[in-house]
Order: sequence, then structure tokens, then C-alpha cells
Amino acid sequence: MSTIWQLENRKRTEIFDDIQLLLEESSCLDWLGDKSAPIYLKPNLVVAKPASTGATTTPAVAEGLILFLNRAGYKNISFAEGSWVGDSTGRAYKICGYETLSQKYNIPLLDLKKDEAISLKTHGESFKICRSLYELNEKGGSLINLPMLKGHGQTNITCALKNLKGCIPDSEKRRYHSLGVHRPVALLNTLIKPAFALVDGLNGDPGWEEGGSPQEHNLLFIGKDPVTIDSYAAKLLGYRPDEVEYILLAHQFGLGSLFSDDDLIELKETSANHRRDSLNLRTEEIKTLKKQFSEIIDDDSACSACHSHLLSALKVLSNKNPELFNGFQSKSIQIGQGFKEKKLLTTTRGIGICTAGAEKYCPGCPPASSKIIEFLSE
Repeated sequence: MSTIWQLENRKRTEIFDDIQLLLEESSCLDWLGDKSAPIYLKPNLVVAKPASTGATTTPAVAEGLILFLNRAGYKNISFAEGSWVGDSTGRAYKICGYETLSQKYNIPLLDLKKDEAISLKTHGESFKICRSLYELNEKGGSLINLPMLKGHGQTNITCALKNLKGCIPDSEKRRYHSLGVHRPVALLNTLIKPAFALVDGLNGDPGWEEGGSPQEHNLLFIGKDPVTIDSYAAKLLGYRPDEVEYILLAHQFGLGSLFSDDDLIELKETSANHRRDSLNLRTEEIKTLKKQFSEIIDDDSACSACHSHLLSALKVLSNKNPELFNGFQSKSIQIGQGFKEKKLLTTTRGIGICTAGAEKYCPGCPPASSKIIEFLSE
């Protein structure tokens, strides 16, 4: 049986104690290699925004893990991350508080965007991963996943499985979207297998990967099986596993078991049912908004950053003008790699450099949300 250990963080000042409890109860040290072998910590720093926005892994979660590992004799620790296309990993490390952790605990910050790529085969298909991750496995080291519990504009949720997308080069991130993103994400997890995942469920944005509307959940949970973790994360955010295609694909590839209520161990007495219900409060609102967006957006293999910036712009515009959607024809906004070198209809608007064939388009790779707002407001 796959198991998830979970607790509700009572106060932010107690987060280190809570993490120690989680790590001890799960016996996670049994999942790691020799104490001298390297350990990489992989947070979700997809964008250079602080954790308070609901977009990135809370640095205190990483610090609690570092303290636990150090006390257990594990000293060879590094952070490893590659932010999404269009943002800087170094900038994210600084703004998200990881540069401070690096200096405090003498932990190197690996920028996987600068890493050499290596091509590997899985299930008859070739995919590139960052060489550092391949060499980590060769050295008998361990990768510890520090994902967030949050929503995603394209895949509905992102947690343990999708967080590994930061371990591939930018060119491969773009290719994943041209392949439909779900299958590549699932297959990536056959090539890179973290020792376990410690999930930051403190205040992630339940709808969007770029944050902006954080919702206080006060949850922390840990597990070894990424499929169990992600199917549980989907349930918390109000989605069935079949509404997140890569979860079912990962299950089919033999990467883990779908969550059942028997898998959960609550470490503290909490009003669990009330809390879980509260996590779903925004789900129907988010689904309605996504449906409205999908009616006017013609998405053909758009990268996450470009797509997210467009959604952020539309959210701002729709808040200012609830009748916004009445002013757009069906599929009148084109976005994505599928529109490269195509001449688009004059009645459409293009978002990003891939839609340069449109009569009117917003340049950039990706264009900033502010630029898209300005462009669509004309």
C-alpha cells in the first residue's frame, strides 16, 4: 500500500517542528542512499515570485528539511532547479529566498538551465534531461522533490510528477508542449525518480501555476509514490484523476498507485473533512473561468509561461470588465508553437512570437502579462 503522511501546520512559527515530525514518522531516511552521497533538493521555483503569491515552494519547508538532513549526518546537499521558459533561475533563487538559504547553510544553487542535456530512451521514445540529474543517479545520490500543491491553467493541477519538468532544458520544455505535455511529463518520471516528495500545501494558488490568488491550506504531506501524491493533490483541489491526464498515464506506466482513503495517515487531530471541503470552494469558479477562456483561446501547443501570462491578462481584464468575453469571437485569440510561420486570419489576435503571422500580434517569448493586457485592450 502507498502511504501519505500528512499534518496541518498550526502556526508558521511551528513549521520546523511539524516538518521534523513528518520526516520522522515517514522514516524517509530509509529512502536515501549513503550519507556521503549527494542529495539534490528540487523546489518549485517556476517563476521569480515569493511563496506568498502562491506560486513557489515556501523556503521554510526546504529549510526544515535541510535541518533534519544535517542532524542525521547528510551534508552533501544542493538545490537544483530550472525555472520556466522566459524567466531566470538565478533571479528566482534570489527572490524566492533560496539564495539566503544557500548562504546560511553553504548549499550550492544549481541552475539547470545552464546544464548540458543528455538524451535517454524510455518506452521507445527519446527525451532529454539535464546531465546533473543523470550523474546524480550514477553517483548513488538522491533527488528529493519539494513540489507545491497548486492549480495549473493547462493541466488543472501541478504537484510531484510535473515538478520534474524543471529538470529538463528549455528546448525540451517547449517540445513537451508540442507533444501535448501530459505523456512527456509521465514518461519523464520513468527517467528521473525522486527518493520521495515533501509537498508544500501551505498557501498555493488553487487555480494557476503563476500564483496571484493564494489560498491558505496549512497542509504539509510526504510520500514516496508520486502517483498517490498527485491523485491525492487532485482530490484536494476538486479534480478526479481522469481530469489530470498525466496522473493516469503515470499510473499506466507503473509509476505508482492511485490514491485511496486508506493511504492517508493524519499525524494530528484536525477538522480534516472541513478543511478538505474548503480546498474545493474555488474549484467550480476556476473551472467556469477556464471554460470561458477556452472558448476564445485557440491553443496549439502553447508553452506554460506564454499560456499562463495570457490567462493572467484575461483574469485582470475580466475583473475590470465582466462583459469582456462578449467582445471576442470564438477562438479569436491564437497562441502556441503550432502557429509558427502561419498566416492567420485578420479577425484573430496572436499572442507571442509564434503567432507573428497574424495581422496583429503581441510579440515576446513569452510576452509579459502587462503587454498582453495593453494589446488586448486596444
